[in-house]
Amino acid sequence: MTAAPRATPVQLASPATSPHVTPEPYRLLFPLGILAALGGSVVWPATWMGVVGYPGTLHRELMIPGFEQCFVSGFLLTAMPAFTHGPRCSRLELGLAVAFALATLAAAFLGALPAVAGAQLASVLLLVTALVRRVARSRQLPPEEFAFVAFGLTAGLLGVGLQLAGAFNAAPALPARFPERLVSLGMVLSLVTGLGSLLVPTFAGMPRPLALPGIAGPHERHGRRPFYLTIVAVLALSFLADALAIVRVGPLLRAAAVTTMLLAGWKLLRRPGHRTLHAHALWLSGWAILVGLWLTALFPAFELAGLHVVFIGGFALLTLGIATRVSVAHGSHPLAVEPGVLSPAIVALLGMTLAGRLAAEADPQRRMLWLACAGATASVMWLWWGTRVLRLLTRGR
Repeated sequence: MTAAPRATPVQLASPATSPHVTPEPYRLLFPLGILAALGGSVVWPATWMGVVGYPGTLHRELMIPGFEQCFVSGFLLTAMPAFTHGPRCSRLELGLAVAFALATLAAAFLGALPAVAGAQLASVLLLVTALVRRVARSRQLPPEEFAFVAFGLTAGLLGVGLQLAGAFNAAPALPARFPERLVSLGMVLSLVTGLGSLLVPTFAGMPRPLALPGIAGPHERHGRRPFYLTIVAVLALSFLADALAIVRVGPLLRAAAVTTMLLAGWKLLRRPGHRTLHAHALWLSGWAILVGLWLTALFPAFELAGLHVVFIGGFALLTLGIATRVSVAHGSHPLAVEPGVLSPAIVALLGMTLAGRLAAEADPQRRMLWLACAGATASVMWLWWGTRVLRLLTRGR
């Protein structure tokens, strides 16, 4: 790999020129997300050694309401000034976000599922309130990609609300795991798909990163808006099909909609312009999302394997890449330090984690052994990468 590129045109904020008292949200929420990911990984080898019982529910609650929610909140609250042209995250907003994240983790470890859903619901509501207040007061519209943010947060509210209602036996009759899918494949996937089209091509050094070929030039709203709204409408139809238990239609619609965005917005058919591990990691995360969604849609028997390609190869790898860039750029560190944070060994450990998780599906007789192996490599990865990120967060600019 060559030396790291210079700063890219997309700037999430300008920490060096706008001193403020309240810590930037990512400095507190990213470490909590790392803690959740570490906890959600280490439970598998602990189970294999007989230390704890089967941790399926705990793992799920730590990875989506814990890990992903912390990184989603940390990123969105940090990036609000750039996206909404509004003020930075206030001390009250940050305090609430951290309190809700801590409550989610504590409830997950205690097995209090209603409390997990309640804390995550409060966290998503906080994001909605913070963003709506800023957009309503701004004289400039946010990027058109915010259509995916709006849909994603709406899906998240509905999904977590249904989980909370289900905990009290008050939810309507719906297919199994539908509320969880609204969060993981509704909220998280929509945010990743939309905002990724802004960040990934730019960070990866694609030519004309913000253009949609044949649709709209950089920052042009004409053409971009109807294209995005069509994609969002197809995503909404996919979840309606899931709710009505129309077999296979939902996953197929979802895969088609997201693939269209990955090819047009993320520009996956182009190679990254920056010949760095960071750029290629972001690019590969898009391919993992694409492959995982189609594996799930075309081969229902391998749904769980396909979803973990999306979650590990897609979401986790993208989180590593984006969180690394945020921690470096917002800490006013030179981009040359990125290879010391997201190293080949870290990416290799993630690949081993994905391979172990897929092996657990392919070899059911030794399923727990493979899950333990995947959990062990993931634990090492999150601990190693997390230590490097924490050094950036605590080191002076």
